[in-house]
Amino acid sequence: MLFPLALSFSKSDVTLLNDIKDSLITMGFVFGSINEDLVEVTGVPVLVTESEVGMVLDQLISDYQMQVSGQNFSQTDIISKTLAKTLSVKTGEVLDSESQLALVNDLFACKESQVSPFNKPVYITITENDIDKKFI
Repeated sequence: MLFPLALSFSKSDVTLLNDIKDSLITMGFVFGSINEDLVEVTGVPVLVTESEVGMVLDQLISDYQMQVSGQNFSQTDIISKTLAKTLSVKTGEVLDSESQLALVNDLFACKESQVSPFNKPVYITITENDIDKKFI
C-alpha cells in the first residue's frame, strides 16, 4: 500500500488480531504498529482492495471468535474461509465472459469443487426431466 491504513478496533479485537497476526502475515497482510485500539495496515493480499481491508478484518475477527468456540479449524483455515466468503463474487454482480470462464475453470481445478468451504453446494445439475416436471 502506498499509504498505511489506520483502523480502530476494541482492545479485545486487537488482542485477537495479535493472536492470529502470524497467520495473517503468511496470507499477505503486513502490519505496522499495533496499539491498544489502533492497527496500522501497510500491506494486504493481492485480491484485497484498500476499501475492503476494514471489512475483511472485521469479518475475520467475527468468524474467528465464532470458530474458536465451535469446530477445531486451524487459524489458516478460518482466515482462508473468511477471505473466500468476503471476497467472493456477490449476487447480482455482472462478470464479463472472460471472467465467467476463468471462474468456472478455477472452480473445476479445485480439489473439492462440489461444496463450498461452508459445506454448501456450489452448483446443482438439473436434468431435462427435472425441467419438464416444473412445467407439467
